[in-house]
Amino acid sequence: MSFGAEDLGSSWSAELAVELGGSEPPSSCPSGMVGVPSGPFLMGSASVQAGADEGPVHVVRTSAFCIDAHEVRAADFAAWIRSERRTAGGTDLRSMSADGSLEPGRDDHPAEGITWEDARDFCVAQGKRLPTEAEWEKAARGGCELGSDPQRCDREDLRPYPWGDEAPTCALANHAMVGMGAPKLCDSDTRKVGEGTPGPYGALHQAGNVWEWVADAYHPRLYRADRPTDPGGPGEGELRSMRGGSWNTFSTNMRTANRFNDMVIGSAVGVRCALGAEPTTEDVAAVPLVEVKGTLTHERGTVTGRAVYVSAFDLRDAKGADMPPPGMSPVADVRFDPTGEASQPFSIRLPRGATYLIYAALDDGSGADKDDYKSASGSGGMGRADQNPVSVEGPVEGITIRIEAPPGPPP
Repeated sequence: MSFGAEDLGSSWSAELAVELGGSEPPSSCPSGMVGVPSGPFLMGSASVQAGADEGPVHVVRTSAFCIDAHEVRAADFAAWIRSERRTAGGTDLRSMSADGSLEPGRDDHPAEGITWEDARDFCVAQGKRLPTEAEWEKAARGGCELGSDPQRCDREDLRPYPWGDEAPTCALANHAMVGMGAPKLCDSDTRKVGEGTPGPYGALHQAGNVWEWVADAYHPRLYRADRPTDPGGPGEGELRSMRGGSWNTFSTNMRTANRFNDMVIGSAVGVRCALGAEPTTEDVAAVPLVEVKGTLTHERGTVTGRAVYVSAFDLRDAKGADMPPPGMSPVADVRFDPTGEASQPFSIRLPRGATYLIYAALDDGSGADKDDYKSASGSGGMGRADQNPVSVEGPVEGITIRIEAPPGPPP
C-alpha cells in the first residue's frame, strides 16, 4: 500500500495555482505556542486513502495565528478541572479521574478522552480558543510559501504529513503501524507531549498520539472553491470534528487532511488551543441525522461476547468495491453489549442524503486491555448488511446482518 506524496492526477487545475500574495507571521506568540503566517494553503486530499469528505482539494487563506506547540498536558487539564470544581466528561477519560485527580506518572502525557465542551472551555479559560479545521490543517501541512515555488500554490504544497512525504513510522508518529499482517501499535499508550516530530512551523504530535478537537461542527460536504478567508465551518451542528490521529489509529489515517468526527467511537481525543482572528461562520446547514435500525444474528446461534460494533462507511469511499479499503475511516459506528440471544436489535444514526455500506463486528473478549492494547473488534466474527449498499434519505428499518465466525476453532 502506498503512503507517499499526494497524487492529484487530473484534479490539478489552474485554479489551485494561485499567486501567494502577502505571507506575514503573527507579531508575537505567547510562550508554548508557535506562529503560523498568513496566506494560502492547499486544504484537502487526493490520496488513494482519502475519504469522500476530504475533497476537492481547494485553496484556503488564513490570517496569521498562533497554535499550541503541543497537546494540552494531562496535568494542566486536571488542574483546571479541580480549580473550576468541575466534573470532567468523556466516557474514555484517561490519565485522570472525573474530579481532576491525576494518575501517578501521567503529568506530561496529553489529556485524553475529554469532551469537546471541556476542550472548548479549557481553551477559553486560557484566553485562547479551539483552532478551526483550516487552521489545524495549515499548521500541520504548511502554507504555499513552503513549496517548490515560494510565490505560488503548487503540487509540492500537498505534503501529506507534518514532516513531509515520508511514510509514517513509529519514529515519526505514535500510531498503529500498517504493514504485513495485522496493524501493530507503536507504544500501546500515549507519548509525552514534548516528544513528537515537529511539523512545518514547529508544532509536535500533529500526527498520532491523540486526536485533537477543533472548533468546527462536522460537515461531510463542506469543501468548495469559494470558501471565505479564515473559514470556521458550519455555524451549528451536533457533530464535532477532530484531527490528527491517535496512538491506536492506522498509518492510513495519519495524513494531515484526514477528517474524523465524534460519531466514531473509541477515539483517544485531546486538545491544543489557538490564538488568532475570529473565524468566519460558513453558510452551510447542519448535517441532518436519521436513524437506521436492524437486527444482528450470529452463525453460531447466539450473539455472545464482550462487545458488538456496527459501522457505516460512505459508499464513495469504497471506490467501486463492495467494501472500503483497509484503514478507511467509517462515517459512524456504535457499540452494544451482546444480549446472548439468537438475534439482537441495533440502531445507528447516519447523515441523511448518502449511501452507505454497513458492517458488524463481534469482540469475543480476547484483548482490548488499555494497558496491553490489542485490536479485538472482529475476534468473534464479522458480517455485512444483506441490503448493502443502503440509501439513507430518511429513517431506515429492517436491516439484517449475519455475523460469521472467523476461521479456526470456537473461542
